[in-house]
Amino acid sequence: MSQSQNRGQCRKSAPTIEEIIKSKARKLNNWHRLNPGLSDEADYESKRPKIYILKEILESDAYRSLSKSAMLIYQDFLAKREFTQIGRGKTKRWELINNGEIVYPFSEAEKKGFSRQTYNRSLLELQVKGFIDITHRGKGGGPPAKGTGDMTKFFIDNRWRDYDPETGKSLRPPRIPKTKDTRQDRGFALLMNDPKKKKAILKKRRSKKSKSKCYE
Repeated sequence: MSQSQNRGQCRKSAPTIEEIIKSKARKLNNWHRLNPGLSDEADYESKRPKIYILKEILESDAYRSLSKSAMLIYQDFLAKREFTQIGRGKTKRWELINNGEIVYPFSEAEKKGFSRQTYNRSLLELQVKGFIDITHRGKGGGPPAKGTGDMTKFFIDNRWRDYDPETGKSLRPPRIPKTKDTRQDRGFALLMNDPKKKKAILKKRRSKKSKSKCYE
């Protein structure tokens, strides 16, 4: 037997179309078994909303030092970003258009399971470590549509790059440090200056306290 005949016998025959189809079917069934409830469409993931986080952030000491609640709230902030496409072709880029105008009231955080104490503590932690900053300090008091609301506006910052592990703070101070707001001409303070609204608010508070005592 010649060498060419030996090579022909050792060489595997090409798979038939039927064998290729069966192989792909086995792989698809195995994928569905490992990913229950997901679609195998190629554009499935592209249709779902995404949150983009720089690898530099994920590997930073500042990010890894965040408490669980602060990390979750920071992800909520990232999800609130709005981008627009600038340019075409090689010059195409995405630009953040609502930074400094982002709002995240406690009423929204409360629906996600955060207490007011946890919410306030997480915001302070994110600001101190350089992940967010305040562009406008609101006073609350209801939705802006009612004319009395004054919501705080946030800026997603990059001061975390100057995070100091020894102090647990960013070396660059925030633009508007978190301090007690004493303004009386807006938000919740404006509501409390109205005798009728103040009476209704205090009555509602007393009702909540009496209900909580019943469950103790």
